[in-house]
Amino acid sequence: MLEPEPIRSINPDTLDGGALYRLCTSLVVPRPIAWVSTISSEGQANLAPFSFFNAVSDQPVVLMVSIGARRDREKDTLRNIRQTRCLAVHVVNDRVVEQMNITATDYPPGTNEFEAAGLTAVPGSRIEAPRVRDAAACLECELLELIPVPGTTFTMALGQVVMVHVQERCLGPSGAASAEALRPVGKLALNDYTRLGEVFELLRPRLLG
Repeated sequence: MLEPEPIRSINPDTLDGGALYRLCTSLVVPRPIAWVSTISSEGQANLAPFSFFNAVSDQPVVLMVSIGARRDREKDTLRNIRQTRCLAVHVVNDRVVEQMNITATDYPPGTNEFEAAGLTAVPGSRIEAPRVRDAAACLECELLELIPVPGTTFTMALGQVVMVHVQERCLGPSGAASAEALRPVGKLALNDYTRLGEVFELLRPRLLG
């Protein structure tokens, strides 16, 4: 038996918003980064990263990206998704992490972050939104639903994956992407990020009979 470690129990009501955010985002780690490209109804491209992100189902594969407001103003990403009902979600790795950080800048509305970060946009295959040419992987999604998170400025976008793009070097013989080749970058607390560490296999126990 493991010896119990000392525990501090913290009521969220005793913390201000900043302290609670710092605590919880340091515990829900590492978080995958959705590097999301969208396009407005006027044809203006946008690119921004979000770390409140994950897959929520298979067959069909549905992704969730939670998008907060910025100074009580709806972000371009959410507005574009609402208008054109699509988004392209890219994997962030070592090769593009610096460019991803540039696209996190609080640019004025209408800025083309592809140009700001020196990235090349290529057309989507099944959606209107462009994708990042040099990203190791991209999942093109069609919007299923926008769900406001009660009591917050966040809205969850649920997108069904309709096309997947993966660099050939990342694909293994099983058809799955190799984590070592993909080299994803994850988000930690504050300004901290993490690269892929040790990879190990753990088979799930099966009951007999």
